[in-house]
This record gives sequence, structure tokens and C-alpha cells, in this order.
Amino acid sequence: MQPARVPLWFLLAVWLLVVGAFGLGLWLGAQRGLDLPEPQRTAFRLVLNEILRSHVEPQDEARLAETAIGGMVSALDEYSRYVPPAKAAKFDEDTTGSYDGIGLLMVQHGDDLIVHFPFVDSPAERAGLRPGDRILAVDGTPVTSFPVAERTTATNQRVRGPAGTKVLLQVARGGQPPFDVEVGRGAVLRPCVKWAHLVDADAGLGYVHIADFHQDTARQLAAAITALQQEPSGLRGLIVDLRFDGGGLLDEGVDTARLFVPKGTLVTTRRRGQVVESYDAIAARCQFPELPLIVLVNEQSASASEVLTGALQDHRRAAVVGVRTYGKGMVNTIFSWQRHDFRLKLTTAHYYTPSGRNIDQSHAPGATPADRGGIAPDIEATATRQQAQAILQALSQHEAPRRYRDDLRELASRLAFVVPGPVPPSEDPQLAAAIAALRERVASTAVGDAPSKDRLDQPPHGGNGQGR
Repeated sequence: MQPARVPLWFLLAVWLLVVGAFGLGLWLGAQRGLDLPEPQRTAFRLVLNEILRSHVEPQDEARLAETAIGGMVSALDEYSRYVPPAKAAKFDEDTTGSYDGIGLLMVQHGDDLIVHFPFVDSPAERAGLRPGDRILAVDGTPVTSFPVAERTTATNQRVRGPAGTKVLLQVARGGQPPFDVEVGRGAVLRPCVKWAHLVDADAGLGYVHIADFHQDTARQLAAAITALQQEPSGLRGLIVDLRFDGGGLLDEGVDTARLFVPKGTLVTTRRRGQVVESYDAIAARCQFPELPLIVLVNEQSASASEVLTGALQDHRRAAVVGVRTYGKGMVNTIFSWQRHDFRLKLTTAHYYTPSGRNIDQSHAPGATPADRGGIAPDIEATATRQQAQAILQALSQHEAPRRYRDDLRELASRLAFVVPGPVPPSEDPQLAAAIAALRERVASTAVGDAPSKDRLDQPPHGGNGQGR
């Protein structure tokens, strides 16, 4: 009697079971690799369950889990951060400098919302909005329906919206009857170069303030310098004001340095003792290799500001004026995942200036003032607390684009307000010191005594000399 033949379907089923079991084993092994170690895993489960069961107030399990994740990340260092989904959009705007809207600076004067100016190349400018326009309604809702104290905020919230959508504004202009302007919302890039003008037109001394480093900083700065070069007096020297600039994107700090340094290393990053990446100057991107520079800093100049300052100081490309910078020598990387709305800002490396300085302030218990890190200025210049507050308040405002400055001055005269502007040198001792230093540097350059731009040896006398 011949043995019964095994059905084909049975062999196929056994094969699928074996493959499935193998795959399941691999998956479970991977999952076990991600498990918390004991006894922490049991402690987390027991504590979470007891909170949910016994706390005096009802608790939300998802919120508790997010709090735990946030605590885990924040315990790593003072810069790492977990960003929950509800805060991700604002975080992205702060990081990139971009938001969805129409790009318009509106200021409340009494009961009225008046356009001071649209941002250059913004949806508002393309729609034809101009300084002095009075906003009467947004999508049919009169702005007077909002409480006076909340009118600006409420109007801005309604004007903003997803890119690709439209907002209908009712506008009054001069003696014309009110009319409607439909504006298509789009991505708006906040200006990061907020101030750019000549502080001494006769001598051709320029001034720019960089508020932060986002994805367009280097291009905006290059455009501002080019515009200053076209002034009747030309541009013979430049002050780059980085006070109160907490930094931003490392790549933008590097690209900004590339505008002025023709060759050599600008910054290196290291993780766990190993060099991760070296960022070098690129000759083709060096648009202003001969322009005399002063970098103006204070104790709140940090991160990408210090990358730029350290590169220019180490290459002897600029003199640094002010006080010792903050001392953030850590690189933060933003992680995001598809189908998840949260963000992870994680410290992933230390950065080192071209001469090998790690300028990060010490976080160790009992650290001495010598461990405070930062970049020491070549020329020290201080400001009182009251002066610093006035400087910060002034720099936080926006300078009107060149094409709208005359219109804004006429509007200011008509409505009796003062056009915003930086604190003058007579009331800003740090700016006064920067101007004096720039005069000397311009004079030295004129007679051929300026330090070599391409030389990189020991840190300048103002450097902290750390080579860790």
C-alpha cells in the first residue's frame, strides 16, 4: 500500500507558518531591543497606572506619556527638547523663519489698524497693499468688532492661514471709497536682516543687524550689503551687529561666513570625540573678501552667531567688539518623522572654531568663571542694563524696506509717531565703540596695514584660547 501523498496546500501552509514564525521572532526581538530596562520598565507601568487610578484629579494618559517623553529629552542637556504636535507649527516657524500668511506689518493707531509696509516679494505686496492703507474688515468681519486691546492680535490671526487659501480685506486708502483686496496666502519669510543703513554716510560706514539665522540669512545679508555699496558714498566698512542674536541654522552661519572668507576651515563639528563634519570656505561664494568688518556682540549672542564670530575672528577677518558671547558650542539637529507631527530637537555635536576652540560654557557643578566659555571680544565695550533694554527694544522692531521708507516717514508725520530706528551711538556705547574701531580698520586698510585675511594661526588676543 503506497503512503498517502501530502496535499500541496498543506506543504504551502507549513511553509507560510515557518516563514511567519521566523518573521515574528525577528519582530519580537526588535521590539524587545527597544524595551526599557528593568526595573524602570515595571516602575513606569506601575506609576502610570497608579496615577491614572488614584490621583485626586482625572488624568489624561496621552498627556502623561508626552510629559514623560519631554522629561527624558530635557534631562539630556539644556538645549534638547521634545516638541509635541500642538506646538510643532510654531516651532517650525521659529526655526525656519517662515510662516503661512500674507507678509504685512500692521500697527494699531488708536482704533485703526494701519499698514506700515508689506514685506518685499510678499503676497501682500503683490496684491498692491501700501503704507497707510487702513484695514477695515477681514473676510467680512469688521475689525471694530474686536475689543480694542485685542484688535491687532485678533486681526492677525484671521489674516494668517494655510498657503494656497485666500483672505478678503476691506481697505480704506486716502480719500477713496473703501474697496476689497483679495490676497492669496503663501509662505512668508521673516526678514532676519532687520536693519541696514549707513551710520556715517560721509565716511561710507555701514551697519547691519542680523536678528537670527534662518534659511535665507546669507542671501538677505548679501543683498543688504550690495544695496549699501550703491549709496552715493559707497561702502568702505561694515559693522555686523549680532547682539541679542540667539543663533539658528548652522548652515546659514557658515554660508554667512563664506561671504567674507575666501578659503580655509570655518567650523568643525565633533560627536563623541570624532570629527563629524568640516565646513570650509568656498572661493566662489566669497562676495566681499576685502570689506573691512567689525562684529558687534554681547552676552546674548549665541550659537550660529558665535559660529560666524569665531570664524571671522580666527581668520582675522574682523575685529570683535562688545562683551563675551553666550557660549553655546553645541549643534542641535531637528528630527521629524513621516505621519507624526511631533519634533525632536536633539544636541548631536559640539562645534569648534577654525583654530580648534570649543567655546561651549561649562555646565559642570562648581564651574569657575574661567569655564564660562563664549568668545571674548578684541575690544571690550559694555552697556548698562537700562541701555541694553533700550537697544533690545529698538532692534526687535522692523526697518521698512527701502522702497517704502519715504512713504513711512510721510505716514509718521501725518499720524504723529516716530519711525522706529536703532539707538543712536550717543546712547549706545557699544555701537560707538564699534564705529570707532571700524574707522581705524578702514584707515589701516587704506594704507595697507590690515591683518591678512587668509592667515590662521593662534587665536587673536581676545580669544579664550581653548583648544579642547
